[in-house]
Amino acid sequence: MSGSSSLSYDASYDDDLDRPWESPGSASSTPGRSTSLRKRISQKFSLPSLRADKAADRTDGSSRRGDGESREPPAIDRANERDISSFNDKGNEFFANGEFDAALRMYGEALKLLKSTTVVMHTEGGEEYMPLAMRRVRTARCLVNVGAVHIRREDYEDATTSLEVAMRHSSQVTSNGKHYHKACEVTADALENLGLVLFKQKDYEKSSVMYSDALDARRKCLHLMKAKHKRRFHLKSKEEVRKYRDERNASQLELSVTLFYMSLLKERQGAIEEAVEYCEESLAIRREVIPDAKQDPNALNLSSTIGRLYIHDRVQRYKDALGYLHEVHRMKCESSGPEHFDVVPSLNSIAFVHNATGEYQKCIVLSERAIGIATHGRGINKETAAANVNKGDAHRNLHDYALAIASYEEALDIQAKCLEPIDMTNASVLEKLAETCFESLDFPKAIAALEKCVDIKHAALGPDSLDLARSHSKLGEYYAKAGNPTHGIKSRTRALRIYKHLDRKDMAAAEHNKIAGMWKEAGEPEKAMEHYMASLWNSREARLPSTDPIVADTIKNVASFQNAAAEAVKGA
Repeated sequence: MSGSSSLSYDASYDDDLDRPWESPGSASSTPGRSTSLRKRISQKFSLPSLRADKAADRTDGSSRRGDGESREPPAIDRANERDISSFNDKGNEFFANGEFDAALRMYGEALKLLKSTTVVMHTEGGEEYMPLAMRRVRTARCLVNVGAVHIRREDYEDATTSLEVAMRHSSQVTSNGKHYHKACEVTADALENLGLVLFKQKDYEKSSVMYSDALDARRKCLHLMKAKHKRRFHLKSKEEVRKYRDERNASQLELSVTLFYMSLLKERQGAIEEAVEYCEESLAIRREVIPDAKQDPNALNLSSTIGRLYIHDRVQRYKDALGYLHEVHRMKCESSGPEHFDVVPSLNSIAFVHNATGEYQKCIVLSERAIGIATHGRGINKETAAANVNKGDAHRNLHDYALAIASYEEALDIQAKCLEPIDMTNASVLEKLAETCFESLDFPKAIAALEKCVDIKHAALGPDSLDLARSHSKLGEYYAKAGNPTHGIKSRTRALRIYKHLDRKDMAAAEHNKIAGMWKEAGEPEKAMEHYMASLWNSREARLPSTDPIVADTIKNVASFQNAAAEAVKGA
């Protein structure tokens, strides 16, 4: 992601790794010029890989002779480092404006100059030749920029080639040289962009590996910087110490960016607990560098993400989430106004938390406010539907079933106008509607809603989905309660087939047990016994303990059947 695109939060839960946190900015083109921390932070965080000419590089480049790095000898074929920086800066400007062809031309010119026999740098001590290690780092940075352009143009093959060549250049920098930490930094940039390419190609496992390697490179870079500073701390002037702190803080922010990307990638992979850990570490680092969140241009993204992760079903840290979500809402109100549509997603998230923590009336009030803003702001939209669902959930928890059903139906009407028919959001709301109708004893309406849900899941997830099987099983229960055991057994049998196909013996054991119970109530003890025995076999294969409720019930019914059979024999 560095340098081309980046992950960002979207309240619709559609985390797109293709949106930058900020607009890219170019660095200073004057060697040796110091840059303020705020400006450096902006440059670093806006477009991490488009930073070929940062002030820190120039300071390192203004090195004195005798530092152990090899230097190019004088030659006729000379290039000026200032020209290289100028071409890079122009390329960054073109990139920021979406003029990708022009950006490639500028980066190409910079690469040509870097191939010169000699590259001259103008320092306070006069002209010096650019060290070979520094030239390799600068070349690698420029190639990362080229790769970033190709990613934006969706030329993934060319992007991969450029990024791999960049990594080859950075890997040639010796580990005992003064530019090695810069090589680690540019390696991290290349790895992040390779991770982005793989993400776009939906190869999430390999993408995760690339981001993990980028994270290691970031940590290594910081370690090297600290070790280098510690060795020479007593020799450094106040200005050198200040520059070190600025560069360290900027590198820490880069680390926080990579951690944030890892968090979003892990969330996409379903590893929610890991996502939380990465996001929390990212937040901790940013708070260390920028204690006042109001001064952090990316506080909104991080607060939104950690809030969303905390309210996930597998985390449920609702009290922790609420503070972040309120902060997001405050920032949205300040930037867009309290009545603007942009505040609706945060209102919906806060309402969701209130419902989850039992504050149902607060949820209803916030949901109604969100509906009002969304309706007047954009009319029919997904946020209006989400607000109606939150409102329905709260009414359902208050046992106001009629109001809950009305809210769910309103949400479905809105979604019918802005979503595809087989969108899983429709299935989710239909399931809520079915459960509420079932709880209110309106079995026909519950069955109708759940059948529609099953149709959507079948079309969207395929015939062998575990989620589909669960809905078939639930539909069987609804049919049984409605006094239609034949359809109930058919629905549960469909669920059983999927469980067996997926080799989920634990679920097959439970489904056999439920089918057996339905046959038992229908007065078919022999058919019931067949399923009880099948349930017992699957329980053993799944190694379920005898204390498991399904196993215990199955054993009890098998024993009862056997006792009844024994009594019948005695009576005969």
